[in-house]
Formats: sequence, C-alpha cells, structure tokens
Amino acid sequence: MSKTSSNRTPPGWPAEVLYLTTPVYSSRLNVDETNFIQSRNDGPGPSLALSRSMVPAPSPPLARPRRVDVPPDHPALGQYGLFASDHLAPGRIVIEYLGFVHSRRDADPLSDYDLSLDRERGIGIDAARMGNEARFINDYRGVRDGPNVEFVDLLVRDERRIGVRVLPVGKCGKGKKGIGKGEELLVNYGKGFWQSRSLEVAAKVSQVDDD
Repeated sequence: MSKTSSNRTPPGWPAEVLYLTTPVYSSRLNVDETNFIQSRNDGPGPSLALSRSMVPAPSPPLARPRRVDVPPDHPALGQYGLFASDHLAPGRIVIEYLGFVHSRRDADPLSDYDLSLDRERGIGIDAARMGNEARFINDYRGVRDGPNVEFVDLLVRDERRIGVRVLPVGKCGKGKKGIGKGEELLVNYGKGFWQSRSLEVAAKVSQVDDD
C-alpha cells in the first residue's frame, strides 16, 4: 500500500493540513486490517469496483475548495466548501476521500473528518490533519433540501477506498440534472454526527456554567 503524499499543494491550501494525492496508512494496522483494506478477506465487497483510470486524478480536479460567501445564512459561512469545477452528471465519481487510514488504536475521538471504512474492524479514514479536496464537503442541512453527493465504497486496484459520488437519478427523475458548474457539493453527515456535536456543545456549556 502506498504511503506517499504530494508536493503539488493547491494554491490557498491550509498550511496546517498536509495535502495528499494517495492515502497515508498507519503503521499500527495489523495483518487482518491490512488484508481487509487490500480486499483479501472473504465477504461482500464494496459497491463500486473501479480501475484506477476511472477515479478522477488530483489535477485537473472536478471540484475545488473555496470559502463560502453566500448565502449569508449558510452554516459554514466564511469557512471552506467544495464546489463543482464543471457540470457533474448523476452517478459520477467526483473524487476519492483521502486521509490517514487507521484502526481504533490510533483514532482521534475529537476529529470531525473521520469516515468509517469498516465499523466492525474499526478502520477509518481521517482527513483532519492530512487529506485532499474531499475533506471540505459540507453537510446539506441549512443549505438545501437534501444532499447532492454521497460517500460510497470503492475498490481501486484491489484496495478499499471511499469516494464521493453525485447522487444517481432517483424516482420521478429527481436529480437528473446532476450538479451544475459552481454549485456546492453537499453530503448527509448523518444524525450520529450531529448528535455527537450536540453532546459536545452541551458539555462545553456545562463546563462554562461550572466555572
């Protein structure tokens, strides 16, 4: 498994985040976890098996991060979001979600950028300190009625990854237009994320009250 990153850091990239074009793997992954990532274990595989040529290369990107400046009530106003560089058709794989691939042994419980690659084994991909453009995807809540992209399992050169896919066309033709150029990519973080956030906020408020 590759452990390299890239020196081709995009302009304006946050200095505190290492830019990646390939995943970085924890040295603490054991044999079972490594075999799972390399798809050597029995069991159902990811939903999408792709050749490397089918996964978008880092340059030119299909989506670029920039600071959110509209609408004024955007929950992430002034922070980064990810926006389509061109029209993105329904079902299109936009980008891989890259980061630090780890087990439970070196997971960061405070990270807001950690996606689960396998819950049973506790394997995740954390983009808090290192990652690519996909780390800037915001939640759809407070921006639009629903998400326009989703996280999906990928199998790239026999290696399990996570990708970002434009939602396919739904019932009654919903989503048939895909994502327009300049439109923000928005995903569903899930109720678990927001429940965890609520508990964190409540704990901070309680600490302030105690002080």
